[in-house]
Amino acid sequence: MPDSIATPYFKDRNTGVLNVGTAQKRAMPTWADIAWLRSLTTLPLILKGILDPDDAEQAIGTGADAIVVSNHGSRNLDTLPAAIDALPAIAERVAGRIPIGATAVMIGRPYVYALATAGAEGVAHCVNLLRRDFEMAMALTGRARIGEIDRSVIW
Repeated sequence: MPDSIATPYFKDRNTGVLNVGTAQKRAMPTWADIAWLRSLTTLPLILKGILDPDDAEQAIGTGADAIVVSNHGSRNLDTLPAAIDALPAIAERVAGRIPIGATAVMIGRPYVYALATAGAEGVAHCVNLLRRDFEMAMALTGRARIGEIDRSVIW
């Protein structure tokens, strides 16, 4: 039995199996939900979590203004592909019709940890570390400018 009726999922104490509850299933958006949201606003609609070219096509069909190729840090399933592995097929399918969130990179949680640890100074330090690492990677791959980064830097 769940520890709490309000808990959307629970781990069975006997089997260790994680059971997704009804509330969690209802919370998962559908393509119809995305189309409904699109009908309510003219604000840019950007969908994050696209890993499949068919989903990218569906996103375009429902009116997304852009997509973000992301596996959400692979928190959802251990076997999800890396975003960089999914990107080429998605970019080919999208064919420039809408922007793909691959021209910018989200940094995930590091800035939140830095904020919790050292406030604004921690965030500035985190961003500086990431920038330094990025600049080092550019130098090691012979790229002086961001515009010079292309597929050839990926194995």
